[in-house]
Amino acid sequence: MTTFNGTTVVNRQNRPSPLSKTKLDFYFVKDGVYTNPFQVCSVHIFPNTQFGAPDQYLDLNADSTNYGLVSATGQEKMVFRNINFPAFTPCAEPSGFPAPSAYDGTSNTASSIYLTDAGHFSVILQTGTEFFPLSSTAASDPTFTNSASATGGYIDIWTVVDAEGSKAQIYVNTFNLDTANVFTTSEPIEVTTQNKLVNRYIDVGSKEKLRMKTHLVIDNEPIRESLRNLMETGSLLQSPEIKITKLNETPNLTSRVVVTGSGGTPGFISSGVEVDSHGTISYLWDTNAIAAISAEDNLGSTTGVYEVQAKFTILDSTIYSPKFKLIVR
Repeated sequence: MTTFNGTTVVNRQNRPSPLSKTKLDFYFVKDGVYTNPFQVCSVHIFPNTQFGAPDQYLDLNADSTNYGLVSATGQEKMVFRNINFPAFTPCAEPSGFPAPSAYDGTSNTASSIYLTDAGHFSVILQTGTEFFPLSSTAASDPTFTNSASATGGYIDIWTVVDAEGSKAQIYVNTFNLDTANVFTTSEPIEVTTQNKLVNRYIDVGSKEKLRMKTHLVIDNEPIRESLRNLMETGSLLQSPEIKITKLNETPNLTSRVVVTGSGGTPGFISSGVEVDSHGTISYLWDTNAIAAISAEDNLGSTTGVYEVQAKFTILDSTIYSPKFKLIVR
């Protein structure tokens, strides 16, 4: 699990359930760079009944001006547009989209498309969310409630205008809502964790994703193997956080300077920290930010030895990983 403006959400790859707040991400890459398209129009959620093919939900009339786009079939389970624009606005430029800080978990804010970062858009699929269907032309039209509440496969269709003057087109992804994370046992679960930092060296000035693999071992022998395998893939790992510390041996420098955190409260951070379905914790670290910290603290050179540590929860336990050394050169 991860957080979105402080609210716990489940990424599409982490086996969300129908009752979860499910985070669906969309990354737009052009010429090898994350960049915003000219406009993003909507995100439609439909049942996945044709192995990921969206044809039954599209306007395939060759004479239609909306050929190849989502049609008003009435089969949509959820529609996301934008809280900063009227629901009937066909498309909007990402510069006007709300940031994740606008999300508060209510049904209104959960109906929007969020600009998380350059080229990175997010929507939160959750129960109780209301939306305007594709056929709406005014904000006074009746709304519908998200009905993606059953287990099974779904597709999310993103309608996007890539460049100014071009026609809208669709991008289709898939995800599942299931009960794989729901299970029972007859005894308390005993878990042993092992961590390994994948990165060893990072060049100063780079922006690189730190990755820490987490291996879980279920020590309860009576638990059946199929359930042990499910839990050991990382489904128990929640609320990951990261702390990065600069280490100094020079006498006139502070020996340990924490470089993560903000607002004068350095330490473990959860913003931007994610965990995948295999339990790998990741954090995109911009080493350019070290320079600002160096000006405020007795950090010394931005290059040198750093220490990376993760914190996460496993059921009722809070786990700290070993402290791994990382060289910024």
